[in-house]
Amino acid sequence: MDFVKVKKKSRFLDPKQGFEETERISEVRYDPLTGSSTRILDFPIREMKPCDLGTLIEDSKEMCPFCPEVIDKVTPKFHPDLLSKARYSKGKAICVPNALPYDENGAVTVISDKHHLSLKEFTTGIMSDALVCCIEYLDDIVIKQPGVVYQSINWNYMPLAGGSIVHPHLQITASATPTNYYIEMIPALIQYELKNNSGFWHDIVREEKRLAQRYITSDRGLSWIVAFAPMGVFDIIGVLHEVKRPSDISGGVLEALVRGILKVLAYIDSLNMHSLNMSIYFLLDQDVFVPHVRICPRVSIGPFDTSQVNYMRMLHKETLTTIRPEDVCTAIKLMWGD
Repeated sequence: MDFVKVKKKSRFLDPKQGFEETERISEVRYDPLTGSSTRILDFPIREMKPCDLGTLIEDSKEMCPFCPEVIDKVTPKFHPDLLSKARYSKGKAICVPNALPYDENGAVTVISDKHHLSLKEFTTGIMSDALVCCIEYLDDIVIKQPGVVYQSINWNYMPLAGGSIVHPHLQITASATPTNYYIEMIPALIQYELKNNSGFWHDIVREEKRLAQRYITSDRGLSWIVAFAPMGVFDIIGVLHEVKRPSDISGGVLEALVRGILKVLAYIDSLNMHSLNMSIYFLLDQDVFVPHVRICPRVSIGPFDTSQVNYMRMLHKETLTTIRPEDVCTAIKLMWGD
């Protein structure tokens, strides 16, 4: 397995140095499976300051459809032709149809009855109940729609990450058609297995553990690594080795998954970041595809809260970051406590 990175050197006359020649080194990394590239830039890293979200949170309460006093009245129910329940619930979590779905089957799991939770306020019970709701919905949807094999549990946490509603919620999709993530990954996984006579996800975890640069830990059939070529500022991957479908996430596997997610949330919070995207990917009809989770924080760039998604990401599909994955791994392992 190859971890390819190419150093890029730029030169210019720097006014801060009396117009003496200055060099900047950037790095292009290529994903070891798909070959897609990520750029690690030589920008000065500034510590992020805590963000005051008080006004945003208060203003967002006025029209929130997920708060307990209105959720039963304003959220839809699942159609009885498609599912066995009108809604799914576990503890304080409740799963309802997505009124603005991205695909033929879209649902939303409201994680808590509280309108806002900071990253450090999510608990084992809160996350476990929310995931169980999602899993029950996905397990039920395939009974009458066996062709919806592309399934995922997703999280846009806070507006900076694309969350249009502040109240914490997960989005679930079950589709007969793949997203570009699957379209890119599946042929690469098949090609890798044909070439190497072994599975990519098993091999990358084994290799990352051997290299000890981006490997975090393993727990109950779940391995955590930092992506070599991240899809965001940084990119934490959890590989669910023993899972084939959502319903396999139960018992010790569910405990390990929730424990890992909470560790990542705590690390993101420690950096004064307050937003993230998360996806848990499943593919029901391909053994070569191993379910896995990816978590990427979202940030804005000061002083004008500039979006991190610029032309490179939007039109060239090229991720930019100023944080080395190896540095992320060193720091998060200290917090992980293993």
